[in-house]
Amino acid sequence: MRWRGFLCPRCHRGLLACTCGYLIAGAVAAILSAAVTAYSSYQQGQAASQAARYNARVAEQQAESARQAAGADAETRRRQLDRVLGAQRARYGASGVIPSEGSPLLVMMESEEEAALDVARVRHGGAAAAYGLGLEASIQRRQGQQARRAGFLSSTSAILTGVSSATSIYGSRPPEQVPPYRGGYD
Repeated sequence: MRWRGFLCPRCHRGLLACTCGYLIAGAVAAILSAAVTAYSSYQQGQAASQAARYNARVAEQQAESARQAAGADAETRRRQLDRVLGAQRARYGASGVIPSEGSPLLVMMESEEEAALDVARVRHGGAAAAYGLGLEASIQRRQGQQARRAGFLSSTSAILTGVSSATSIYGSRPPEQVPPYRGGYD
C-alpha cells in the first residue's frame, strides 16, 4: 500500500524510486550538514574567545601581583640599605671621624645614591614585568576578538557553501520526461 506522504510530488513515484527524491534528500542533507558545520564553527570561535578573555584576566592579575611584589621588594631593600647606612654612620661616630665633612661625607653620599638606585632598579624591574604582562593581556583580548570574528566568518562560509552545494545538487536533476502525446484527454 502506498501512502500519499511517501510519494514524490513531481513524478508520483515512491521517494526511494524517484530520481528527484534522491536529489531532494541530497539537497536537504547538504543544508543540514552546512548548518551543523556552521554551528560548530561558531561555538569554536566563542570558546576560543572565552579562553582568551580568561587568559587576559589572568595576565592582568599577574601584572598587579608583579607591581605589588616589586613595591614590597623595594621597601624591603630600602630598609636593608637604611640599616647598612646607619651602621656606617655608627662606625664613623665610634671611630671619632666627623661624618658630615670631607671623605666620610662623600662616601656616605655615594652609598645613599647607590641605595636609592638599587631601590629604583627593583621598582623598575617590577614595573617592566607588569607592563609586559599588561601587553600580554592586551594581546589575549585581541586574539579573543579575532577568534570570535573567525568563528562567525567560518560559520557564514559553511552556510553559504551548504546552500551552494544544495542548489547545485538540486539543479543537476535530470529534466522531467514529458510523456508523448497520445491524443485525447487525460
